[in-house]
Amino acid sequence: HPQLRGGFGSTAGPMTGVGSSSSNAALSKQQALEEEERRKRELQQRLQSQGINSVFDPTGELASQKTVIDLGSLDSAGFNTFLSNPAPKGVMFECTIRRDRAGLSAVFPGYVLETSTGLVLMRSSKRATKTTSNYLIFSAYDPDNAIGKLRANFIGSEYTLYSGGLNPKKLEGLPPERAYAAAREELACVTYTSTLFNKKPKGPRQMQISTPLVTKTDQRVVCKPLKQQDPTLLTMMQQGDTSRVSIWGNKQPKWNEHIGAYVLNFNKRVTEASVKNFQLVAADDPDTVYLQFGRVGKETFNLDYRHPFSALQAFGICLSAFDYKLCCE
Repeated sequence: HPQLRGGFGSTAGPMTGVGSSSSNAALSKQQALEEEERRKRELQQRLQSQGINSVFDPTGELASQKTVIDLGSLDSAGFNTFLSNPAPKGVMFECTIRRDRAGLSAVFPGYVLETSTGLVLMRSSKRATKTTSNYLIFSAYDPDNAIGKLRANFIGSEYTLYSGGLNPKKLEGLPPERAYAAAREELACVTYTSTLFNKKPKGPRQMQISTPLVTKTDQRVVCKPLKQQDPTLLTMMQQGDTSRVSIWGNKQPKWNEHIGAYVLNFNKRVTEASVKNFQLVAADDPDTVYLQFGRVGKETFNLDYRHPFSALQAFGICLSAFDYKLCCE
């Protein structure tokens, strides 16, 4: 402290007395600081062991975390497994989606999902020969065999994401075991509030999503409806059946009078306003964001997701946000 040093220099009397007193005081102060630091370390370790953050962080677990998986070192099978399975717990994966609308892609654009380091994960494009919106999703490792498909209804109010596999209609006549093994799995269902015959409300789109439940052992409940009467992700969401599905909704933004727009806190991961921007929260936990998506450039969008979503589910849900919706536009 400057004032203490000035006082010592101007005080009359033997310098040895001043030096001895100063040395003892400095030693005592250093010991107190070391003891305080030791106490803080022990407290922080106890809090971390209980899963508690000792420092208040308004962004919660959305704060940037380093990926603990070296995706570039995985072989084709391991890479596709990572894309399809629930993300590891405790990690927020930061990705970017780049849209290609050049030339003929203006009507049927292509999309590329890559990590924050530029590693391409998946590609997709809108199919030109379908009567409703339809997207095939390919792993970066295998551009010939789709690992997923997103299909919409006519007005764009309902989207279903499927894994690779066959439509149950193509499995008729097969033994039940073979039919079940070959059938595609439902991975997500996304619905948008229909305003086709009503006055369109101001504000962002209203989304509701259902995904197969992920158990405590990180196993995803399989949803493979083979018959028309079998429950689907859509019917289970409509019935509020949470025994087999998780239900999500977009976090409600707040109106900002200063800028005249609805706003959400994306923690600097989204920089431009867009009707496509959204954050997903659980139906029973409206404060924790599990997936967020938004514009950062004309053809560039950031996508962040975490457990229990997989990369494939996150990409498919965001593809539905890109699509034109007769019910909402």
